[in-house]
Amino acid sequence: MRSGTAPSLSGLTRMAGGAAVGLRSATRRARQRARRVAIVAPLDTGGFLGASVTAWISTSPSLLPRTWWMWATNIGFSEVYGYAGGALAGRVVRRVGRELGVEVQVAPDHRRRARLLGAGALVGITAYSWVRGVLRQREISHLVQQEPKNLATHVVGSAAGLGASAGALVAARSTLATARLYRALLRPYLPPRAVTAVSLLLTAATVAVVTDRLIRGRVLEGMIERAEAANRLISPEVPRPISPLRSGGPESLETWQSLGAPGRKIVSSGADRALIEQTVGEDALEPIRVYAARSGSRSLEDTARAVVAELDRTGAWDREVLVLFTGTGTGWLQEWSLSAIEFLTAGNCATASIQYSFYPSPLTYLIDRRSPKSAGRLLLQAVRRRMASLPPERRPRLYVAGESLGSFGGQAAFRDVEEMLSTVAGAVWTGTPSFTPLWQQLTSRARPGSPAVAPIIDDGRHVRVVTRPRDLHRNYWGGLYEPWQHPRVVYAQHPSDPVVWFSPTLLWREPAWLQERAGHDVTPAMRWFPWITFWQIAADMPLSIAVTGGHGHSYHEEMVPIWAAVLGQDATEAQQRDQSRRHRAIIDAIREINPQV
Repeated sequence: MRSGTAPSLSGLTRMAGGAAVGLRSATRRARQRARRVAIVAPLDTGGFLGASVTAWISTSPSLLPRTWWMWATNIGFSEVYGYAGGALAGRVVRRVGRELGVEVQVAPDHRRRARLLGAGALVGITAYSWVRGVLRQREISHLVQQEPKNLATHVVGSAAGLGASAGALVAARSTLATARLYRALLRPYLPPRAVTAVSLLLTAATVAVVTDRLIRGRVLEGMIERAEAANRLISPEVPRPISPLRSGGPESLETWQSLGAPGRKIVSSGADRALIEQTVGEDALEPIRVYAARSGSRSLEDTARAVVAELDRTGAWDREVLVLFTGTGTGWLQEWSLSAIEFLTAGNCATASIQYSFYPSPLTYLIDRRSPKSAGRLLLQAVRRRMASLPPERRPRLYVAGESLGSFGGQAAFRDVEEMLSTVAGAVWTGTPSFTPLWQQLTSRARPGSPAVAPIIDDGRHVRVVTRPRDLHRNYWGGLYEPWQHPRVVYAQHPSDPVVWFSPTLLWREPAWLQERAGHDVTPAMRWFPWITFWQIAADMPLSIAVTGGHGHSYHEEMVPIWAAVLGQDATEAQQRDQSRRHRAIIDAIREINPQV
């Protein structure tokens, strides 16, 4: 055969190689198209119906009025759950139908009519549930004494929720497409059984890396950086105290800078002797406020000893009352409690606390839940050791207190309620989280049939649960307690406080407090739904401290009568009017010196 009449061997090789490259390129493009189609494929019918139903339910009321992002959170998470559940249910129904040989045939004109009817029903039910949800939000606003949100809040929140659920669907489909890609790449090299296992492992690793980069690398580290910056901030609006009876002031062993932003605010606030005398109409003392902050060079044990040194320096052991507070994650303390104690005792008191962290409470609980418990235990132990060295007549009455994560940490100082009653003269715990072990012990001993929002414990002889001031002397249903004995312990918790009621078990079990429909500031229309109620309560939590005092996680004016009761300032029936006037004067004075509360 002559040259030129047929391709040479090298030419044939090049042609074969080119064809192979073209085939691989075409295969790659086909896979890319397949992945794009998988990501933007039409919605699964069962998933769409499931998402629609859960979206309708997500508009149902919870504990507090919703902002736009609370709407978005509720709708977004609910639709993700509904779509996944609906899609799974649809697959099960189709598989069962195939196995049973059942096949439903619908004529084209009937199918078109059914689609129109279905679309009309979908729009109608969606509009009805949304409008009903908005009206319920107005009802909740009135119950917690807030101005209802405007219509734009609900519209923007609903649209954001739909966008969030769409983004979640795209992310899920992208994950599935990634798994298919790994299977296609591994199929030529591994046995069929190994392909599935290895592709799943690679997909999980990819998702883990991306999630870690986004959540830990950006969100979590960003939160930590902001918390550190906020703690270092020295605000010109927070003046350094001029009283030597305050930490960070003249002669203090703690520097102003070392206290942290919450500590600086605490020691610079409150009333002086003159205002207390003017308010209560009797001679008063300058109150003592002691605070110390943990640092990189000082352990919690050293910080507790620093508090004791400050108590020594200020002469706190000669005061009538000493109250140890366990703060929230940032070190924040409830000003209403601090000031109430100072006015009610006419300044004859000292309050003390330590900052064990500067992270927000949710972040603290997630990454360092040991610190609040250690802080409550170590501070109490250090103070009790010092008091044991004093003559009995020089020892002040010792009380403990805490709010939210501070309540969780403060109660960790005691094994059980008997130890608490034998150790301190009284306690006030506000907004106690449901996961607090001591609280769980107490509720397990509650009187059968007593309401979950205010369980009756030992007929109120030592421990009373208060949802509003009137519960101090009568139980939630209006019945009388047994005579109140000392030591006295109060658990203050509003029925509308999501911090109190939030629990992982909301995902799968209806809680007793919702079964009973009890709560003076909670709508009786609230119902429990798996998964959905969990996210509703979770979304209520971040802004629960910003609602009107007496509701949500805002414990304000009621702290005055609560502390009066725990301190033993009981009033006879004839004295009740004078006591009410005194409490009102104290409340007005606290608001005047701390407008932000």
